[in-house]
Amino acid sequence: MQFKRKESFRFVFNDPIDASFTIIQKEATENQEPMKSPCQILDISPKGIKMYLEGEIKERVQNNSILKVEFILDVTNIKAAGQVMWVKPLGRGKQYGVSLPDQPDIEELIIFEMKQRRRKEVLAKTR
Repeated sequence: MQFKRKESFRFVFNDPIDASFTIIQKEATENQEPMKSPCQILDISPKGIKMYLEGEIKERVQNNSILKVEFILDVTNIKAAGQVMWVKPLGRGKQYGVSLPDQPDIEELIIFEMKQRRRKEVLAKTR
């Protein structure tokens, strides 16, 4: 059996986390103001996010754009940039797998915030 020791952990939320995202198109002019759209984070790892959106991100936007996802895991507002890698239907909306490549500061912040969040959840259960 082979182990993927370099693969990072993935944390699945019992209750999805509210988040928002903006689409940054590579061809966009400086005058275009990106519009924030609400979404929910279903699970997260330091290198990726599975998010849910009631609606759809257009196919051409997926291939030519970068998503800026903004969320709070514990107390810090995290802004991560990534690309949509896959799409799956779920209920009235769709799940999107977003890769967050080459962002060591964001990776460390996600790990730290998840540790803090989990510590608080465990303490709340023991009371």
